[in-house]
Amino acid sequence: MSSDSDPFSDPDSGSSSDFDVGRLLKLAAVGVATLVVVATLLGGYHQVPEGHVGVQKSFGAVTGDELPPGAHLIVPVKDSVQDVEIRPRTYTMANTQGEGDNPGRADAVTVQTINGTTVDIDITVRYRVQRDDPATFVSQWRTVGQAERRLIRPSVRSQLRTEAAGIQTSEIYTQQGRERLAAAAQGKLRSAFEGEALVLEEVQVRDVNLPDSYDQALNEKEIAKQRVQKKKFEIEQARREKQRQEIRAEADARVIEIRGDALRSNPIVLRQQYIKSIDASDKIILATDRDGTPIILQTGGRTAGNASESDVSLTANRTNGTATG
Repeated sequence: MSSDSDPFSDPDSGSSSDFDVGRLLKLAAVGVATLVVVATLLGGYHQVPEGHVGVQKSFGAVTGDELPPGAHLIVPVKDSVQDVEIRPRTYTMANTQGEGDNPGRADAVTVQTINGTTVDIDITVRYRVQRDDPATFVSQWRTVGQAERRLIRPSVRSQLRTEAAGIQTSEIYTQQGRERLAAAAQGKLRSAFEGEALVLEEVQVRDVNLPDSYDQALNEKEIAKQRVQKKKFEIEQARREKQRQEIRAEADARVIEIRGDALRSNPIVLRQQYIKSIDASDKIILATDRDGTPIILQTGGRTAGNASESDVSLTANRTNGTATG
């Protein structure tokens, strides 16, 4: 047979080989894509969200393998993945319906003080699953909801009731009372979290809800207190005003005393002031006494003409009396 008819010696045989390889690669890609689709449909694909760790299970049992955030392929039917949030979480028990983790009802912790007063405590627990051991958490509690219902909730409620039984009603709603309740609940939870894959971050007492009757009594007491304070303020103001007036009166008296002493020490000044006070239009100077003090007749516009003898005598006597004083 001629070499020209040999298919293996065909110059185009290389192009045929390249075509076969490309076709095989395409088929492989299609197969992988098909496998992914089938695996996804059968549960073989899992996406771990941010802030979570995927805990892998085999036939429902925890294997201890952990998956970081992202897409992962697993064996369908046999394997499964549980996402565990490792970011801080809060569990709230609140008196207002819809605020707590049980939104369908009021869920505050009801306690009794040492006085027997019933009080509702709103509280929030801030915690998280250990970042390096979520598999242990899943083995212990399966879900965070289980841990909240079976560990956090009963521990907090029990401790708050025990602690409140030793606190006065008048103290429990104060800052000091709230801090005491929060510290007691936090200590109880730290003890309960030992050996668990849980980390306690903080316990906050959000509100202390007193009975309406006690609230009314507190309001009345506060109003009465404010009235007393106002009265005390008014009394203090009056006392200060009295002191101010007394000081002013003492100062005025002292001024008068000093002026009197000065005039007694200088009679000539007294006479000069007396002379200045005489209005020349209605007074007639008649004479002076032996000390030089003028004796005058004061007409005062009482008569149109000369004053009577009695007026002259009366004015003179008054003038003499003033000068002598």
